[in-house]
Amino acid sequence: MTNTDEIIEIENQDELNLAVRPVYMENDINVRIAKEQSSVFELLRREKRGDLILAPDFQRNDVWDLKHKSELIESILMGFPIPLIYLFENENGIRQVVDGKQRISALKAFLNNEFALTTLSMLPDLKGKTFDDIRPLSQAKLEDYQLHTYVIQPPTPEFVKFNIFERVNRSGISINKQEMRHALYQGKATDLLQVLAESTAFKLCTDNGVKPDRMRDRYLLLRFIAFYLLKAEQTPTTNIEYKSDIDSFLAATMAYLNEKASDELIQHITQTCLQGMHNIYQIIGDQAFRFDSKASAHKRPINIGLFEMLVFAFGHIELDKVNIEKAKNLIKEKKAYLDEQGIFGGSIDTIEHVTMRFNTALEITEGLTNA
Repeated sequence: MTNTDEIIEIENQDELNLAVRPVYMENDINVRIAKEQSSVFELLRREKRGDLILAPDFQRNDVWDLKHKSELIESILMGFPIPLIYLFENENGIRQVVDGKQRISALKAFLNNEFALTTLSMLPDLKGKTFDDIRPLSQAKLEDYQLHTYVIQPPTPEFVKFNIFERVNRSGISINKQEMRHALYQGKATDLLQVLAESTAFKLCTDNGVKPDRMRDRYLLLRFIAFYLLKAEQTPTTNIEYKSDIDSFLAATMAYLNEKASDELIQHITQTCLQGMHNIYQIIGDQAFRFDSKASAHKRPINIGLFEMLVFAFGHIELDKVNIEKAKNLIKEKKAYLDEQGIFGGSIDTIEHVTMRFNTALEITEGLTNA
């Protein structure tokens, strides 16, 4: 993760260092990358139909300035090559721009007469002209210009797509892994995370301590959802395994939510998470997911393990059937023990620690419901 909070889109000028073949297989990994070309007109028609997704919303709001846009149009009219565009294609044939959003957006805006060209070094006579103002021959040259693309296709595994995305976006200011997931898995998964992150329950129970910048809030909530699906009754429907690789696990969860999860399951997850956060706030307040301060008077940070464990434990509990004082004491007892043992202080993503975390959650639930 970078030390800066600025998030920018990378327009990579270099081709990915891959031997592009129809299918590459090694150690049972099947990677399919197709090299294609299509006209600007055809690519924009795909986008208009909804078959091409341009802008994942993790990226910065500001786009290329007028000079950059104008120089792109000039380069095409002069017949200069422009960098490769990288796309991901899902099982339904929907493609998503990984690298090239600014170029495609600039072309779309110009063809829609949304800006006029600025001063150009090679074609100065075009200054101040929109698409409708330039000659029909130049209009046709723009629309017919062939864009070269790499399309990462199914059945390429999710972790390979993730790795390719990271490599393509390696230069410049880096983005973190949750921002990459947010870019790659737009759909029901990102909508669900937005609903939960913007909920009153989340803000109250975390004391607004998990900021939305760099997708920290989405990361915390996605982890809960992924482990909930793994550990709760929904497990048989997901076919998602956990092998101590948290990045692949979270990516697979988002892909599952987008492509296979029913609306009923999405609603169930939403309700469970909201109820768990609401319940824990009513019992403990806004410091539930922090261990008690020790020598320092400063608050300790929100603890990921505590969040997952306690929201899981209270996701299906009805507060009116619970002895609040007993629940409060039980939570404090468990937190004190976990803090003393340092269980949530180091690596929490080993299979052993994950099992321990959710076994403790079940102990809390059973201790309250069997009272």
